[in-house]
Amino acid sequence: MNIGKIFKTLTFCLCIGFLCLPELVASGAAVKPAGDEKPAALDLLAACARMIPLEPLVLNGELIVRKQRGIELARHPFKLMTDWGASPPAAECLLFEEDEKTVAERVMLIRPADVAAEIKVFKGLDKKSPASVSMAGRVRGSDMTWMDLTLDFLWWKDVRFDNEPEGDCRIGRACHILLAAPPQSIPGCSALRIWVDKQLKCIMQTEQLNHQGESVRRMWVQRVKKMDDRWMIRHMEIESVGSGHRTKLLIDDVVRP
Repeated sequence: MNIGKIFKTLTFCLCIGFLCLPELVASGAAVKPAGDEKPAALDLLAACARMIPLEPLVLNGELIVRKQRGIELARHPFKLMTDWGASPPAAECLLFEEDEKTVAERVMLIRPADVAAEIKVFKGLDKKSPASVSMAGRVRGSDMTWMDLTLDFLWWKDVRFDNEPEGDCRIGRACHILLAAPPQSIPGCSALRIWVDKQLKCIMQTEQLNHQGESVRRMWVQRVKKMDDRWMIRHMEIESVGSGHRTKLLIDDVVRP
């Protein structure tokens, strides 16, 4: 299947969705001068947040942790229920044991206006005594963090073009490259490097940098599938650099409740 046609209508429906963005810059246009650089970079990132689907959705899938040679280490089924059109926008995620029936963790997520997401993690179906979590905390010991689950970086305001403002993403698409810093300290994360497709204006890849400026985690799209007249991510890879393992995210289906 033609990769350009697929990504023209690409939707990321993991937790809140990376959608194809509207035209922000003419195709192939040069990066703006230094005086306009920060607003232009912020506009690119903010457009992703503005295009989030607002209708309630239910996503069923799995997080699969495996060694880089393919040996499976763990499998975590999940059900994600989003309602980003609510006031305030909210989501709930059930993380199951491998039997796909026993709820291991229940995650409640709320995004008040103009502030970072609020995350509460409960043991099983318990609704009392939520555990406090860091954005850098790992989801069920996988390579995915709560920062990934909330896509919190889409709302960060300290955004500029990277020192190398253009380059190819992992699948060879020409991209603008942004550098976004969190508004509050996140352990092990000084910034995210973000690849935005130059032609289609959609996020294709991210890279977490530690406080020494070193890459410690990477996330990228591998495969898409048409579901309910939308092209959605079916397979995404997340890698902790130097860990010897990766986490594969698979979306089995997306339905309206």
